Amino acid sequence: MASLPTGLFPVADAARHAKGRQKMHGLALAITHVWEASATTETSLCRDHGMHVDTERIALEAAPALAAIRTVDLEVICNSLAPADKTRYQQLLKDDPQGRVVRGLMLLRNADTHVPATIDVPADRVVGGSGLGYRVMPTWLPFDQLPAAIQNNPQNRASVVEAYKDAVGGQLVMDTLLDAFAFLRTCDPTLPRYVRGTNDLEYFPLRPYTTHDYDRRHPDQPSRPRIEAEIRRRTQENPPYGTGRIILHSFTRDGRTIYCGNTVRHDINTAFVEPDEQVVKDIRAGFPYATITPDGRSLNVTANEDGDLLLDGALLAAVPLLAPQHHANPAVCEGWWELTSSDAFLYRRQRHLQEGIREI
Repeated sequence: MASLPTGLFPVADAARHAKGRQKMHGLALAITHVWEASATTETSLCRDHGMHVDTERIALEAAPALAAIRTVDLEVICNSLAPADKTRYQQLLKDDPQGRVVRGLMLLRNADTHVPATIDVPADRVVGGSGLGYRVMPTWLPFDQLPAAIQNNPQNRASVVEAYKDAVGGQLVMDTLLDAFAFLRTCDPTLPRYVRGTNDLEYFPLRPYTTHDYDRRHPDQPSRPRIEAEIRRRTQENPPYGTGRIILHSFTRDGRTIYCGNTVRHDINTAFVEPDEQVVKDIRAGFPYATITPDGRSLNVTANEDGDLLLDGALLAAVPLLAPQHHANPAVCEGWWELTSSDAFLYRRQRHLQEGIREI
């Protein structure tokens, strides 16, 4: 086994180091239990009542992970440091993205130990079915959706609440646990267990289950938000598939104009929704957009130097457009926008593949 790199805050005290080794082992085990629980819940689909999503066991399995993270953070690393190093460590918890996860998870650990309120982990993503079973992808509740007893816990520090809000709330449970493991390992790489004779972590990568688009199964892998951001960036840099797009409808969301319509490819139309700045970028890259006015004229959309979309010399935003052909309720377009703006994988399929995207 090659020597491990020197950590940012190696634990020199033998007793604390032994405790850290034990707790990091427990954390790795707890992470595997959370992962396995996500694929073995009582989640089911009922013909009459829809999807019943079960995440209670996941919350139960996450509790030991929260306790282990806090123990390694405070008792093993922080309390073993000299005052100057302790100040540096506490600053790293505030500045490092994964350190902020460790700090934010402290709120949940304290609540689980000291507050008379349950910690729920809802899941709005479920994959599987058809005899394979369902796997759920639970997230931590945003701070303002936590039980009042947790929000108002007098032991909450302002810095912990802020870290929870921006690094934990709304994030996938697995991402945060793997981030915390990765951060503690960076502080002292000798704390985790490794496969004998190698620098490969024991228990990782996690076993594959029913997959969907991206599963993070190792602390060294990027989080889902990082993957989604990169996919969205690359997707927006390349023009859509097809021979052109026809704009049929527009609406405003959060101060942005959103356009929707059909992408044309070999006489097959598939739906799209796109913000105005991306339409401008596509047109400047040579991809054609057009619209059909209520009087039946088909006109090309252009973009000026200021980034305005124009139709026959007039601002496109001021020109009446056709409503979607098959869906009289424009809420269909807005629904697509909600999905594609929050799911980079669906957005990529919309721009580059027709599968699963229906015509408007």
